[in-house]
Parts: sequence; structure tokens; C-alpha cells
Amino acid sequence: MSQRTMDIRLMERHYKVNCPAGQEVALQQAADRLNKKLETIRGATKLSNPEQIAVMAALNLCHEFAQDEQRKQQYIVDLEEKLKLLQETLEQVMAEQRPGR
Repeated sequence: MSQRTMDIRLMERHYKVNCPAGQEVALQQAADRLNKKLETIRGATKLSNPEQIAVMAALNLCHEFAQDEQRKQQYIVDLEEKLKLLQETLEQVMAEQRPGR
């Protein structure tokens, strides 16, 4: 797969990064999301060191990701329980409809 060099901006600094062809929009969206997080942290804290801000942003994003994964797993468990109940209900109705009952 071919690569393309893109220029992204994070906290008023420009970075050149390689990007797989066709993924430019996704990379730009990720960079925009990261920049927003960096700017939010810089504005909400007394941190001024870009490395510290980057570490805090990374920790926050990882925490958000972990929470999303946990919510997704709970959603799957809830759906599996509903499917099991639906299957049991269908089996009961089918058993009641069998001839000879």
C-alpha cells in the first residue's frame, strides 16, 4: 500500500507524518480530535510543557477508550441476555403449538 506524507497541526506545531493512501481523512480527524484534547488540557490545567500535556492527553484518551470498550462489552452481554430470553420464549410458544398437546 502506498504512503503519503501529510502535514498535521498539534498545539500550534506542525508535524509531517506518513499516512496510507486513502486514510487521509481519518488521519486528519484523529489529529483534530487529539489537538482538541491537547488544547482542552492546556487550557484547564497549569501545564505548559508540551510533553506533559501530551502525556495527559494520551492518558485521558486511553481512559475514554477503556470506558467505551467496557460499555460495548456490557451492551453485548445485555443483548445476549435478551436473545436468550427471546429464544426461550419462542421455544416455549413452539412447544405449546405442537400437535398432540
